[in-house]
Amino acid sequence: MDSSPPVTADASKQRDSRGTSASATAFLDLLRFTAANLVLLSHVFVVFFDNKKTYQGRGVAVIILFVLSGFLITRSLMYRAKKPGEHMPAFLADRVARIMTPFVPVLLAIALLNATVIHTNWSLDGLSTGFVALLGNLFLLFDYPVFQLLDIAHVDVWWRIRPYNTAEPFWTVAIEFWIYIAMSLLFFCAIKRERIRGGWIVLLALISVPVILWNAADGAGKALSLTWMVGGMAGFLVVFMGGDSAAARSRLLAWIIVVCGVASLSARVVKLGFDPYDLQTNFLMTVIFFGIFLRLNQATAAWRIPAALAKFGASYSYSLYLVHNTVLVIVFENTHSWPKPVAIAFGVVLAHLVALLVYHSFEKHHRAVGTYLRPIFARALLKSAAPVAQPQTVSPAAVAVEAKSELSHIESPTLESRA
Repeated sequence: MDSSPPVTADASKQRDSRGTSASATAFLDLLRFTAANLVLLSHVFVVFFDNKKTYQGRGVAVIILFVLSGFLITRSLMYRAKKPGEHMPAFLADRVARIMTPFVPVLLAIALLNATVIHTNWSLDGLSTGFVALLGNLFLLFDYPVFQLLDIAHVDVWWRIRPYNTAEPFWTVAIEFWIYIAMSLLFFCAIKRERIRGGWIVLLALISVPVILWNAADGAGKALSLTWMVGGMAGFLVVFMGGDSAAARSRLLAWIIVVCGVASLSARVVKLGFDPYDLQTNFLMTVIFFGIFLRLNQATAAWRIPAALAKFGASYSYSLYLVHNTVLVIVFENTHSWPKPVAIAFGVVLAHLVALLVYHSFEKHHRAVGTYLRPIFARALLKSAAPVAQPQTVSPAAVAVEAKSELSHIESPTLESRA
């Protein structure tokens, strides 16, 4: 327990522009960092133990990250939709920048490493190396539903695109990205009726909606788009309740939600076992998360050191996701003579160090990239008669404040390697 005194400033100064307390923000940061490291541990088992050890942590991590993504992005969409003007171009520019700023250089580095120093195959059957695979990866089309339907129909095609070898865990990034696109179409085009060019609406819908439907019916994580929506429901309730309502300020209600969620989840686990991908199980996990968030969001104090550590860990969690599997594979291939515990420890530490390098070199600049992309997206997406909304023309400092208030990972992209 941190011995430093908690922050006890005025409650209004302890909340960001979305009404999230410092304690609740630290909780969200801690979940992101924990989930990223659970995935790292899962790939230690995959790489160093040939995936022969059972480990539920990978599924828990994926569910945590999809719930967090749905929670945070839904809140962001709802707050944006309340403001006047056309917001879809700015939202898409920010999402593309958030996902692709570190993704593109890491993917190119993985392709280069695969051609030079990586000598083993870590992807599933399909096209996982070469120019076509690289192009498909850059456009996040790997494991697209069409490929999976062809597989079910026993139609073997040479151009079935997979994540690029050691980038195999990237498959959930594509799912999450296309969920972003589909939900932006729902909020801004269907509900808010923003004047977006019809051709873009049709194209984006044709690409994104099949991903939503496929991952609601089945998909690699059983129902990840539904899991995302469960998190989105929690985010909707937080915005709907507001920060000053009796429900939002009720400690008793928060604890009732937590206790009921824990009791229900425990009973289900005792009866049926624990499967994090089971929709009812991850719904109950979300209920517990929602209750804890409500309780922490009532706090007017936050412990400085734990909050700072959680923020630091969360800051590079997406970069850690992107690089960790490749780092582990390279260490594995070059440390056969080392004691396994030493090789694993070295791989884990090196993955964190490389992730920090990627974060400082690329990821932390995503807001500047988003600021650059906003007017470009506005010119491409908005009809000529539609005025450019104020969010596309705000200063970089204001963009940074808005982006920080979203607690960007989903938005760290979710992650897991399929056995």
